[in-house]
Amino acid sequence: MGWTCPHTPPRDERAEIERLVTFENEDRAMRPVLTTRKGSVWYLAVEVTLKTGTAEPHGYTVDALRRYVFAAVILTRRAQGEWCYKDMEESMGPCEAQAPHKLLDLLSPTTKDYALAWRERCKASARRSARKIAHGDTIQLAEPLTFNDGITRDTFTVQRERFAGARRITSRFLCKKTGMACRISRFMQREWVKL
Repeated sequence: MGWTCPHTPPRDERAEIERLVTFENEDRAMRPVLTTRKGSVWYLAVEVTLKTGTAEPHGYTVDALRRYVFAAVILTRRAQGEWCYKDMEESMGPCEAQAPHKLLDLLSPTTKDYALAWRERCKASARRSARKIAHGDTIQLAEPLTFNDGITRDTFTVQRERFAGARRITSRFLCKKTGMACRISRFMQREWVKL
């Protein structure tokens, strides 16, 4: 599946994302029950109501009211004045797997292997993101990183500070061997342990 790029960006991106998963015909109705965003990726819990006895749940367990909930993942980007999106369903095995626990808890049981694997990747990502670090902690990466100066490092002291006028706290990492201040991209998604 490719990207869809309407000519003009939507005025309300969230409303447009929710519109993409809202659907109704004589067999089924779909509507979002939870919408959340992580960067440029939207995660949605979508409730499907089966309106006829012949409508198929496609590998999901339906409740007494003939409903089930699946996850939709919608990637977005802006390029050259256009807003683009790429939508997919959890059973397509999206690479993006940072849906929060509150969304995963809403999903119906399924037999789809790709959906089950995606849900496990989301749970692992949520566990990694929930870890806490504090100023002065010493951490060790599971896989050493090679930095621009050609040196491979794996053990760091955490420095957290808020610069004047900044909204967020910035984390830097001082190499235990060389004392070099380093930045580690996607730190919370990496495997590491506190020493």
